Amino acid sequence: MLKDIIKIAIICIIFGGISIPFCFGVNSSPVIVWIGNALGSLLSALVVIYISERLSKKGFRERFQKIRIGKKIVKVLDEGDDNKKVIKARNFIDKHGLRIFSFLCPIFPGVLISTAAVYLFDLDKKIYKRWLMAGIFFASGIYVFGYWWTFVK
Repeated sequence: MLKDIIKIAIICIIFGGISIPFCFGVNSSPVIVWIGNALGSLLSALVVIYISERLSKKGFRERFQKIRIGKKIVKVLDEGDDNKKVIKARNFIDKHGLRIFSFLCPIFPGVLISTAAVYLFDLDKKIYKRWLMAGIFFASGIYVFGYWWTFVK
C-alpha cells in the first residue's frame, strides 16, 4: 500500500492533474489514489514555495540585479512598494480574499500560478501556505473521487 502511494505521488509530481487516470492503474482504491495524489501535489507545492522564498530574499535580488535583465525584473518587483493602488489592493486581498483564493487555487488556476501571484504581489504568505495545504487535499479529493465515481465505479 505504501509503495502504491509513493508511486502515485511520483506520477502526480511528474504529470500533475492528468495523472489521476494513470493512478487508478496502479491501485483501484480511490482513497489510496487520493492520498498519493495529494502527497504529490503537496510536495510540488512545497518545491514551488521554496523556490519562491529564495527568489524573494533581498540577497538574491542584489546578486540578480547585477545582470542586465535582472535589473528590469527587480525594478518591476520593487515598484509595487511605492504604488498606493497596489498597496491598497494588497491589503484588501490579504484581509478579505486570501483564504478563499488559497483554498480554491489548486482547482483553478493551479498551485504554480497562484504561488507566483502571491509572491509577486507580496501577499500574506503564512495564511496562503496554511490554506493552500487544505486546498490541495480538498481539490485532490474532488478530482479523484469525481473521476472514480464517473469512470471507474
